[in-house]
Amino acid sequence: MSTPVRSGFRMAGPEDAPTAYAHPPLVESWLGVEYSAESEWSSADSDTLRAALGPEWPGTWKTYTQGSVTGRQLTNVMADRALRLTSHGFSFGWLGHGGERYPRYESVRDGFVTVLDANRQLAANPAKSVVPVRWTVCYVNRIPRGTVWSTPGDWSFFNLWQSAPLKGLGVDPVGFHGEWSFALEAERGELKIRFYHQVDSATDETESVWMSLTTSGPVDDPETLFDGMDYGREVIVRGFNELVSADAKNYWGVRPK
Repeated sequence: MSTPVRSGFRMAGPEDAPTAYAHPPLVESWLGVEYSAESEWSSADSDTLRAALGPEWPGTWKTYTQGSVTGRQLTNVMADRALRLTSHGFSFGWLGHGGERYPRYESVRDGFVTVLDANRQLAANPAKSVVPVRWTVCYVNRIPRGTVWSTPGDWSFFNLWQSAPLKGLGVDPVGFHGEWSFALEAERGELKIRFYHQVDSATDETESVWMSLTTSGPVDDPETLFDGMDYGREVIVRGFNELVSADAKNYWGVRPK
């Protein structure tokens, strides 16, 4: 099995541990990798991969689309883990939309490692490249109306939000969707932050604002893939702590580690 390796570089800034929360708004966390070349995975490949993951993955692959990316998604029997397979690579994630408690990051990373090893075993065909060239870490937070906000005027709990933007144009912030992109230190990659408002689904009329933080960066050496992911996760944890107000932190049960 692949072993996470530390290359030695660390976050710039204070050494104090990031903030933890008793009941954070986190509903998804994903670890992903992009390979050096596209590979088409047949149905037989997908079935072999599912079998390699063990009996807790008995379901069937379903098509999913996220932005411009289309792939296949497989969910485990507990519906709290998922695997997304594309021609460019894969993502492994935790799903907590039903209120499941977020597992330790190391647990999610172990699941990613299992899938990575299974992919490598399937890549006996030279046409299937599994050389990682980019890592990705993504955390998705759902913040329903009636928690830390009741009206768009309360969105100031998110520190990048400007109160009443474009007020002179009479623009209603309902349905707002914003994205910010920041370069990480030492050209290690980038941090993308999305903040948007929507009704969750046709059957659930609960309004929520969603905040996702995604880090990604190049893999200079396959041996340091996990080092990059660990760094990206730390950026996300510290970034979230910087992005939300003290009142929001208290609502989610802030507690020093």
